Amino acid sequence: MKNKIAIASAFIAASSFSFAEIALTESLSVEGFIDASYNDSSLDNASLNLNEVEISFLLNAGGVSARIDIDSAADNGTNGDDVFDDTDEGGNNEVEIEQAFISYDAFGGTISVGGIDSQLGFEAFEAPGLYTNSRAYGASQLPGTDIAVKFAMDLDEASSLGFALVDDGSFIGDESGTDTVMEIAYGRDLGNGLGAFVGYRTGTTALGADADVLNAYVTYETGAFMFAAEIVDGENDSDLQLLANYAYAANASVTVRYTTEENGGPAAGLAADADRDILTISHQLALSDNLCITTEITDNGRDDNEHEFSVGALFTF
Repeated sequence: MKNKIAIASAFIAASSFSFAEIALTESLSVEGFIDASYNDSSLDNASLNLNEVEISFLLNAGGVSARIDIDSAADNGTNGDDVFDDTDEGGNNEVEIEQAFISYDAFGGTISVGGIDSQLGFEAFEAPGLYTNSRAYGASQLPGTDIAVKFAMDLDEASSLGFALVDDGSFIGDESGTDTVMEIAYGRDLGNGLGAFVGYRTGTTALGADADVLNAYVTYETGAFMFAAEIVDGENDSDLQLLANYAYAANASVTVRYTTEENGGPAAGLAADADRDILTISHQLALSDNLCITTEITDNGRDDNEHEFSVGALFTF
């Protein structure tokens, strides 16, 4: 699961499904999820998909803890890609390790080493933390999972800070790699339901081009409503997300999301210099503590295959 800097409770999905975290021993427990969906579009290319199955092993021995996420997922090219990626000859992902890291409490915070999710991005990397079936950005500039050393700490009751050094092949023994990638993230609960986050990632690509990314978002909760606004600013593109969620019952909510992406290009069915606007409406219904159904319709801003429809079933354990 995504290891975020938390600001207030805006990252808790409105639906009431949860993880059971099954204890195997005093120091070892497991949790996980199964994510499946039915998808259709204006091109009538309906399909039934098993999107992802994940089992997480959680170990805790005194001040030392560890997490291993074993995953089988469709390779969709979005952020959150696995660092220990193993594909078959047809290009489809097989069972693999998504995250695997060791954590130790020290210096007033937590030091983690291994394959770790980035701190950047409002959206969770996986279905249990999403309000929708689809991702906000078709081709995200946000980083995914990296081999890294991370230090995270609470500065006070309302704010948290995280810093990571990412191994892109440079600072761990490979002189042919790119510059060292650094990531810093700061989140703060501003009170009265308002929270803010800012994160920055600096580095260069293997070809020497700048690859810096600035990510910032604010959230606001009032009554049954939650609002979020996010910007992702890279070297060449800037992407925007606006989201509103209304929990009209203890186990049900409606979400409206508007996203803009710069330079959609031919891959998005647009002209090379065109941008695209994406509008998504979704409904989440928790049938039990561990089963959630998400229905979604999206106008994805393409010139062709414009409308997409999906029904997702998420089971957590």
